[in-house]
Amino acid sequence: MPETRTGAPVPAPAPRRSVGDDAQPAPPPAASATERACRERLRALGVSFRDAAPVRDPAGCRIDHPVLVRALSQQVGLRPPALLNCAVAETTARLVRDVVAPAAARRFAQPLAALHQVSGYVCRPRNGSTKLSEHAFGNAIDLSAFELADGTRIEIGKPAGGGERRFLRGVRDRACGPFKTVLGPGADADHATHFHFDLAERRGGATFCQ
Repeated sequence: MPETRTGAPVPAPAPRRSVGDDAQPAPPPAASATERACRERLRALGVSFRDAAPVRDPAGCRIDHPVLVRALSQQVGLRPPALLNCAVAETTARLVRDVVAPAAARRFAQPLAALHQVSGYVCRPRNGSTKLSEHAFGNAIDLSAFELADGTRIEIGKPAGGGERRFLRGVRDRACGPFKTVLGPGADADHATHFHFDLAERRGGATFCQ
């Protein structure tokens, strides 16, 4: 099942439109206390980021206060950097700190060095739908691999052996809860090679993990 977002369906935008394709957007609203507090938490987590220009697309894609994230801690990079909303950046950084990095150290006896992402903000609809993807709001991140300090890449779509499979299963299971949608290999053909994590709002705070 693809990711969802509450609200009425919207017209399908042109696929894969990126920041900078349109005229300069209107000034965004002033950053709220919530946005400012989120950035303070990112700094406390050691996240390397900068504030980016607001995203406003005629198709409805929008991030008022995006952040461009280069690293999720002082030790763990994000490759390439991703444009996200602050909530997704924080949730990903906490998952790295609390789950991914400790699991890598236990399983492989070496530190986690980087996460490889294949999609942060992208202005597009959900696959097979006219409703906008969570990516269109910077509210999702897709991860393709985890990299260890010795350069080993643990590919989500093709783990090498039982140890890597158990590591990936543990990360996926524990991402469900912090993230509201967790999809990956076996969920459907669209997620056969990566994990999709998002913060889509659902009634009663429900999660969808598959």
